[in-house]
Amino acid sequence: MSHVFVTRPELQTRLAAVLHPSGRGRGNGYAQEFRQFVMMVRQMGASRDPIFMLLRAQRVYPSLQTEKRWEALFNRLGHYRQCRRTGNIRATVLRDHDQVLLVLYRIAFPKATAAEINAFLYRANYGDVTFRFYSPSQITECEKRVGLTRKRGSTTAYQAYLPRNIRKRWCYWNLPYPLGIADIRRQDMIDLDECGVELSTAERGIGKAYIGKRVKQAGLYSKTDKYNLLLAISGDPTTGNRWRDIWTGEGTTGERMIEFIETIIADLGPGTPARRYCFIMDNLRYVCVLSCAISGCILILLHTSQTQTVW
Repeated sequence: MSHVFVTRPELQTRLAAVLHPSGRGRGNGYAQEFRQFVMMVRQMGASRDPIFMLLRAQRVYPSLQTEKRWEALFNRLGHYRQCRRTGNIRATVLRDHDQVLLVLYRIAFPKATAAEINAFLYRANYGDVTFRFYSPSQITECEKRVGLTRKRGSTTAYQAYLPRNIRKRWCYWNLPYPLGIADIRRQDMIDLDECGVELSTAERGIGKAYIGKRVKQAGLYSKTDKYNLLLAISGDPTTGNRWRDIWTGEGTTGERMIEFIETIIADLGPGTPARRYCFIMDNLRYVCVLSCAISGCILILLHTSQTQTVW
């Protein structure tokens, strides 16, 4: 029994698709020289000549619709050059001059909203009849394109850069006692600070649950007691002393601060000329009204960014 293999003939019956002459199916567009020739023929009134009509039927010459589009493009923009290929990517809206202005505005005001950016661009383009307002998504897309990302912000106190405050900071870190702490050893420093916490502010607001289910759990009342904390930490690595005072109700007062410092001094014992401790605290305004000597602890109030209490 003979086996016959039926194979497809080499010359297939189907016709290959004729590619468009503008770019061999890649969308490159006609060359500029060819466009100039076509428009010259149109200006001569020979667009419907039988020769060109035959070329159009063979798909080797631009259509009449293409010629009309080029003519409208020339009347509107003064040229009929081909468009730049975008790689099938959506054209950007916020670009060129406005993009540069957006970047400069973000450098100066990183927390600005979309409405503020639109207001700035409008003022910067004042008098331009072609200016348009941008949507928040268009502004975000432009920021992504130049590398700007969204992140948690921080606030800078510009008063800290005033010349007098910069001078105070330099004196605090570089001058000896009583004008600074340059001659105070790290193990002789005691850092003192305070804070106040309410339980309602410490409650979490984000959780996880299945789709269609709410994130809920038993919470605190809206009105809770305020917990206050006074904490002091010694810089001596050999002892590692810690002192704390926790209470509820009113905040830190001058009397409570003095009582807390007295407790620390009693634990440290008498001081000696060879070793004296330095209490460091941040901007305690109510201490500035105190001028007293308590159990050998002298409150020295410096006009710097820090307040020293030297014993």
